[in-house]
Amino acid sequence: MSRTAATLESRNSETTDPAAVVSVDDIVAAVEEDIVLGRLHPKERLVEEAMMERFDCKRHVVRQALFQLESIGLVERIKNRGAFVKSYPPEEVEHLYAMREILELAAVEALPLPAPPEWLAELEDIHRRYSEAVDAHDLRQVFHLNIAFHRTLFRAADNPFLYETINEFAQKAHGIRFIAIADKDSLAQARREHQTMIDAIRDQDRERLARLCREHLLPSKNRYLSLYQHAFK
Repeated sequence: MSRTAATLESRNSETTDPAAVVSVDDIVAAVEEDIVLGRLHPKERLVEEAMMERFDCKRHVVRQALFQLESIGLVERIKNRGAFVKSYPPEEVEHLYAMREILELAAVEALPLPAPPEWLAELEDIHRRYSEAVDAHDLRQVFHLNIAFHRTLFRAADNPFLYETINEFAQKAHGIRFIAIADKDSLAQARREHQTMIDAIRDQDRERLARLCREHLLPSKNRYLSLYQHAFK
């Protein structure tokens, strides 16, 4: 196993490959996954020395990774204090999810219906593997296959600028989604909603698909806002 794969597997357990050189993107991907899977929590400090030891890299590489994580909205750096996992206040959460809804509904309007068979087959295959990961409670696979499902869905709108912006705002929300992804009921609900999205596409029901996409955004947002009131204020 390469160092990159090992760092994505666990914060505390790594398989070291002396020949491997960790990159900024490797560190960003590992920390992003840690945040989504609840290994790192809002307002938790990211200590440069600990990251240098974990990833076996120089300080400038860690700092570049932290800068990139800040630019995508997962980390905030506070002068004279350091870098912390971003904690979104309620107003920012509402604004972020309002933007996500606008963007995703615009993509739904542009999706090709009736659906090209190869696109529908790709969505169904990803959903099948996502469902298996949910049953196995393999949260790492759930995380990555959920991304694959939504990217495959919205890529079909055939607007690269819209697609890129949807992905950008979805990534910003990773620090909000960690509560839902660790909850079995939330995972089961997300799986059902993915299937009903596929059904709506198959039935050429754009209005129902739009409603489902809008509703699909709510659980992670609402759980985060509820937890914020008790833990992050």
